[in-house]
Amino acid sequence: MADDSSLEVLQALHRELLSVAEALKDDREAQGQILLSQLPQSPILEELASKFKELLFKPGRKTESRNAVLSGKVTVFDEQYSLNRDFQELVLQVADGLQLDEIEAAKLAILAEDDEAALGRSRKECAIIRFHRQRMYLLNCMLLLLELSNDEDELLAEDIGDGLGYLGQYVNENIFQASPSAVTNPSSQTRFVPRCMAAMYDIRVWLQDLAEQVTSAAVLGRADEAQFQETIELTYISLIQQHELLSVILCCAIEKHEAVEDDFIQFLRLLKRVTRYDSCTVHLVPVLGTFITIFGSTEGSGSVEQARKLNRLVCEQSEDDTRTLPFLNATVRAWWIVEYSGWYTEDAAGSALPGIDMDEEDKQRSKQFTEALKDGAFDFMLAVVADVRASEWEDAARKSLRQLLRKRTPSLPSDTVTFSKPLQDRLAAKLETFVDAFISNMPDVLRRLKIEEDEQRQASQAQEQDYDLERFLLIIAFSFEGRPDAADDFWADPENNLAGFLQWASRRATTPVQAAFCEMLQSLSEDSESATSAHEFLLDEGHLVRKPLSITWSHIISELDYFTRNIGEKPSITQATAQRTGKINVEQAETEPEFAAMLESYLRLMAKLAAESEVARLYLLDQPKAKLIEVLFKVVSSFVAPRIKACAFRALSSLLSRKSLAQNYALWRYLESCLTGHFLPPTLNRSSTTSLPASYYMEALFQEMSPHIDDASAFVEFLVNLTSLPDGFGPLNDVLPYPEDIGTSTRMRPGIEPYIDFTLGHMFSIRSRDVPEVEQQRILRLSCLELAFTCISTFNEDLIVFSNKANVNVDSAIQCENLENYVTLHPFARAMEWMYDSKFMKGILDTIHQDSRDIGKATPDSPLILSVLRAVELVSKALDLQATYIDLVRPIVKPQARLPNRSPFIPTSNGAFASIEDGLMTSMALMSDLGGYCGIGHPSLTLASLKLLEKISASPRVISAWHSGSPRRGQRNKAIMALEEHNDAATMSGSFVAEFKTSLDFRKQGISPEYQIKVYILDFLYSCMQASPDRPTIAHLLLGFRCGADTLEIQPGSPFDKGSSLFHTLLPVILEVPSGNEEGTMLGWLINLKYKVMRILRILWSSSLSAGIILDELRENDFLFHILMQGLIAQQNPMWDGEEALGPNFLITPGAEGYVNFLSMRAMALEYITRELCSVSQGQSPVLKRRIFDALSGQIKVDGLEVIQVPSVFEFHDSLPQESQFETATPDLKAYEALGLESCLEEDDGLIRVFNLGKVQEILLLKRNENRRSGHLVLQQDLAQAEAEEEDLLRYLRYLNKFSQVKLYSLTVLKAWTRLLMVMADSNDFKGTNSVSFILQTLQATLPSLELYSTENPRAAYELANLAKVLLFELDFETMTSTDKQSRAVENLISDKLFQLLQICLSAIVKWVGNQELRAVYYSICYRHLTGLVDHGQGTSSGLRKTAKTIQAFGEKLLNVVCDDACGGDAGCQSAALILLGTLVQLGKQEKDNFVVEALNRLNFIGILVDSLRGVLAEWEAINRTGDLAQQNSLNAKLSLLLQLCQTREGAKNVLHANLFRAIDQSGLFSVDPELQVDPANSRALEKHYTLLVKVTRVVGAAIVSRGSHNVLQGRRFLTEHRMLVMHVLKRSAGIGAGGGKTDSILSERVSELAEAFMIIITATGFLEFESENLNEAARPAPILFH
Repeated sequence: MADDSSLEVLQALHRELLSVAEALKDDREAQGQILLSQLPQSPILEELASKFKELLFKPGRKTESRNAVLSGKVTVFDEQYSLNRDFQELVLQVADGLQLDEIEAAKLAILAEDDEAALGRSRKECAIIRFHRQRMYLLNCMLLLLELSNDEDELLAEDIGDGLGYLGQYVNENIFQASPSAVTNPSSQTRFVPRCMAAMYDIRVWLQDLAEQVTSAAVLGRADEAQFQETIELTYISLIQQHELLSVILCCAIEKHEAVEDDFIQFLRLLKRVTRYDSCTVHLVPVLGTFITIFGSTEGSGSVEQARKLNRLVCEQSEDDTRTLPFLNATVRAWWIVEYSGWYTEDAAGSALPGIDMDEEDKQRSKQFTEALKDGAFDFMLAVVADVRASEWEDAARKSLRQLLRKRTPSLPSDTVTFSKPLQDRLAAKLETFVDAFISNMPDVLRRLKIEEDEQRQASQAQEQDYDLERFLLIIAFSFEGRPDAADDFWADPENNLAGFLQWASRRATTPVQAAFCEMLQSLSEDSESATSAHEFLLDEGHLVRKPLSITWSHIISELDYFTRNIGEKPSITQATAQRTGKINVEQAETEPEFAAMLESYLRLMAKLAAESEVARLYLLDQPKAKLIEVLFKVVSSFVAPRIKACAFRALSSLLSRKSLAQNYALWRYLESCLTGHFLPPTLNRSSTTSLPASYYMEALFQEMSPHIDDASAFVEFLVNLTSLPDGFGPLNDVLPYPEDIGTSTRMRPGIEPYIDFTLGHMFSIRSRDVPEVEQQRILRLSCLELAFTCISTFNEDLIVFSNKANVNVDSAIQCENLENYVTLHPFARAMEWMYDSKFMKGILDTIHQDSRDIGKATPDSPLILSVLRAVELVSKALDLQATYIDLVRPIVKPQARLPNRSPFIPTSNGAFASIEDGLMTSMALMSDLGGYCGIGHPSLTLASLKLLEKISASPRVISAWHSGSPRRGQRNKAIMALEEHNDAATMSGSFVAEFKTSLDFRKQGISPEYQIKVYILDFLYSCMQASPDRPTIAHLLLGFRCGADTLEIQPGSPFDKGSSLFHTLLPVILEVPSGNEEGTMLGWLINLKYKVMRILRILWSSSLSAGIILDELRENDFLFHILMQGLIAQQNPMWDGEEALGPNFLITPGAEGYVNFLSMRAMALEYITRELCSVSQGQSPVLKRRIFDALSGQIKVDGLEVIQVPSVFEFHDSLPQESQFETATPDLKAYEALGLESCLEEDDGLIRVFNLGKVQEILLLKRNENRRSGHLVLQQDLAQAEAEEEDLLRYLRYLNKFSQVKLYSLTVLKAWTRLLMVMADSNDFKGTNSVSFILQTLQATLPSLELYSTENPRAAYELANLAKVLLFELDFETMTSTDKQSRAVENLISDKLFQLLQICLSAIVKWVGNQELRAVYYSICYRHLTGLVDHGQGTSSGLRKTAKTIQAFGEKLLNVVCDDACGGDAGCQSAALILLGTLVQLGKQEKDNFVVEALNRLNFIGILVDSLRGVLAEWEAINRTGDLAQQNSLNAKLSLLLQLCQTREGAKNVLHANLFRAIDQSGLFSVDPELQVDPANSRALEKHYTLLVKVTRVVGAAIVSRGSHNVLQGRRFLTEHRMLVMHVLKRSAGIGAGGGKTDSILSERVSELAEAFMIIITATGFLEFESENLNEAARPAPILFH
């Protein structure tokens, strides 16, 4: 692969420079200064030094290079490439398009391979993009270096910081290339300024060539080809942006005094050759201003003599000097004269020059300046600054004003690229200098402008006016807009020239001057302090300098009041219909442009000051009897132009800035009055309209606003401000934003539903589709979406939940009258209702679906980006609250719903969709739209889109819609097919890949946009796959898989196949991203990122859909060995985000989140290793298996040579989390126990129920409100105590949340570790002593923790005990008879460990620790250990005696627990307990010790056991009927224990004494004929019945045999009573009856076993002999007593 990383290196440097610049902005004197001093040591700077020196040099096309490409073999990046014909053609096209050397073009084409997927463009376009991006990043880095160098100079001047000065040196050497020769030889080609100007010239020539290519293509019919258009557009935009950056860089270089006089002269000649007004011309204007400041101003580096010489050159005018752009030349002269005049002010250098007539020169300069103004100097300057600072947000009123004043300068071409902020700032700064210079250096000319304009207006109203003073004021407005620091110069000193200019300009101003002055005053009020100063300026009526006709608040309000009164007196209309539908008559209002512009400026100034200054807002609100508010509503109700009405609405909106609830309510009532006709002009004849309903006026106003988008947008913005709650009402939001009785007098239902219906149903759903101007459409849509979002987001669904589940009286606790009113009157319900409307949903989808080129060119604060963002956020919020609306709110609101309204302006939702998801699914392009917003440079939109993608992809309804159809028929996921259709999936995946290739910002850490985007991408992928893990999803598609109906595969040649897919991009996050910093502290934000990647991998390796592919892929990347090297198995760092992981307080620190995530990561890592080991074992890969075992033992072999030591799997116990170290006592929270905080419990990602602290806080606030409103007096100290207790509660719940997570994930880690060791025990190839050694090693790692947890943590003990159980059953006791010393030592050690394990288990059993499941494991361990001793004689007889004594030491306490579980436990525990008892009996028998038997008898266990035989037949039949294997095992164990007891003399005695025969007789087992009891045709059931007979008969036989002659009579009686069964069995075993030889073999075996058991009893009791004697006695003749 190619290895030229110039672009990547430039991107890395750009990120580093931005980071330093942001640090300087945030912390200039500390962190910023340190980073700035470290910057020159960056190796990237040294690497790129040659690039900076070359500037934008590019080698041109060469014949040799072209021939090399055509030969099919080129050598680039030190490798030889073979080029096919298609690729050769591609390279030549790139070379021709870029006018670049063919070898360099080949490099670009090769490097562009990976960009195709990321950008979704052709290879040719990607190569061109790469070329221009490299140039753009180079210029951006140069600009940042120059700016940082200026910051360094400032810090040095302030004597702040150490180690500074080296960056400036680097800039001088590598950018400016300063050298002695450049000083001595100004024409040197190494000087930066000429080279920069030449580069700008080259770009302009290139742009001209592009224009010629377009013309040629149009002639040839190729102009409409999509690829041609995209290539041309891409190149054009890139070149314009490069030209712009060069102009800013050139300004910096000139300010650094890198320019000489000849450079200025050459620049002036360049300006003379300019032929059209376009972007490139605009780029030259700030350069002009910089040159003039340096060479013509007293602030520059020149002398007065040099300035005088240049003055003649600049101002000379010849008759044959005909230029295409005379206003540009006029601007050059005017700008020069203004700054040049500074040399002749008082005390300046020029004022003392000998032999000069100062007055004459002053007149000459004034004359030249006036001529320049007549030639359009101010017209051009205003056009430039307005075009550069133009925004889509520009108010229509302001736009109209500047168009009124712009007479000569043409508009910029329609394809003009938006100007960047660096250029805007540079131009504004230069014009700021010009403004200051004009006001200070030429005050007489400025005064003459005003006088001449007054004279012109007095002479003739019809004559065209010169608006140069107005233009100057607007130049100030545009220059200072958004720059409050610069505006401070007007307000800082009331005695300076700028402040005096404000006083002068505000006096006796004409109508257009007043309009322009108000626009200027707005721009000088960009922050609270400046706005307050402007407000005080407008209040300053009594100042000695001010005259009666000055612009003041009184003047402005009086003018507005006069206007409304005047306009109300003129119309004479008898019908309201005529009023609302007729056109505005000229005689009805003063509508000349100047007067309208003045009114609009008044209103806009009012809006600006009220929005920025609280003092101004309160002043305007507190006008006598709300005079101003009434005036504004009269304007709204009057016959005025829509723009004036829009300005009035915006003024009203500004009055709601920092509002109170009372103020908000008051404005709502004013609005209601306005829309019911209260503020209609008094001359309106109401006699014919009195019968009209009040709602008629509202509908009429809506109808009037509908065609005028600016008016409607302003009205909706006003509604948004009215509908939002004032500050201080969160988080409860328990109040309505309007009075609860609003609308009761005019509508059937109170509330604001008509406003919402008009906005969402008419303006957004219908009207916005027909707006001709795109900018207005976007603003309108944004305003409507803002209202919908505000209505939905301010609703608190928790209040409904709390009213049902929490112990709080919500009705009395909330500020609304009651909860029912809150739910029914809140605008939430009406806004949500519109989410199910088909037209409204289409409007949302249309808003989201935008052209990618428009999105790419838009700025983050543009209406386009913000409208798309708000649409996405609205859908996300509505999806969150959909269940609340459908289940809780709609059932209450629906019965009260009004009848459908037939008005087109107040429509009703059609409710076309049953769910929001149904509406979203009407456009399958939605997914590609949302995915396309990733990687576009707008982090907020990217994050919101990813969040919505996550919600949609995890929605069960959406998944069902996507998967509709049977996979058996080959029907694939519809979303997958939609994304594949236009290759959108590749583009989405490529953008995701690009995001993950972006470096992390270690300064901003988790709050950086780059990091958050990565997290959101991972959350989306996880949610998508988690919702449907076993079926292909769009997440699988984006990761790089080829998705079938229900299969995944790797397509040959795909990014996945090449190792460049999104999946392969995620792996380095785990393998390469560190978990901590250099000091060894674990960083939670990094761990969180790795954890989220691991979650995705876990789904992939766990699902049968993808496990095979993923395990192979992870194996190829040595994933297992990498995670072992990272210490995920055994290593834990004690420091987490600077906090030590110790004590309960740690769990409420930010580091606790990383700690919990790391635990989860460890569990997943262990799970993966287990799965991989299983896979390798099943795959018969002995070499890899051996390598894995070595790695788990602590040694990783790299390339078969180097061995890396890592923590082994057996060291896990050293890092086992101890929950006890985080435990703390539960605080006394009795006061809050009855609050019902259970309603605040939610499930986190790990399905752990944790408290939502936000909801808990809401309940506490409600409880506090409830107590406050109960009327009880609360002392201040009691209130403080209650607040402290609430803080304690929240702190404890925060701790409890994390503690619950720590407990669960600690157990999960332990469980995963034990599973791994179990698999290792099962899959290892160890034999003999090696096998014993492995088990010993595992026991050594396990027993300390088991001993600890056996009493403290039963759940953890269960996992460890289970592992020990597996190990014991894997241990072959027969092999533990080695004779060599080493093996014997190992066996002795393991004998000791086994004995220790036995003691731990017995101790835990005695203490009744844990549940029966855990004790069952303990019983199994004890059983296995004892059987090993008994059956194999391990450890000789001394081991048996030692074990027996241990059991005796625990005594009856042990047996009591075991007997209790054997009698009353669940089936599994019963079986284990009974088996253990049997083993203990067997051990006692072997040791000739009756302790166990006697203890069992004393505990009455034997009697209970025997008595349980009464129901043995019924129990057995139930087992056969249900197939309950656990119960069958329990019964088998019971009979086995009885048999073992009966095999001992003492045990048999106790069993027989417990009435064994009576219990058996009562069971009825031997009383029935098996052939009749069980269906003879069912041989299996018959065999089971005979099995039970065998078991019980053996018990009887063992008891009789063990007791000898003591119970012979009972045995004979048993045989006698069941003679028929005995005879039947004996006959059948002999083949007599029952089908003879046709009997099932297994059944025959059971019959034989039963016959044998009967024969034992017969033999032991001498039954045959006894019967023979009885028979003989019966056959002897009886005595004849009678004859």
